[in-house]
Amino acid sequence: MSKLIFVTSENCELCNKAFKKIKFINFFSPIKKVDVTDGYEEYLLRIPVLLKNDEVMDEGIFNIWKIIKKLVF
Repeated sequence: MSKLIFVTSENCELCNKAFKKIKFINFFSPIKKVDVTDGYEEYLLRIPVLLKNDEVMDEGIFNIWKIIKKLVF
């Protein structure tokens, strides 16, 4: 099973919008939300970031079709 990590920060409106787009994925594969300051500082200027097995699936303004394609294939 793939390990999905959503990198976010406090008071990030873009992060909130991105998570709303992908929250349905929780039914198929759990998404772990982590703060960028918890060891993910390399993504500080790129949040929100969705990682699958430590590889970036999408960042910034999420494209749900791009994410689904990467999950399926």
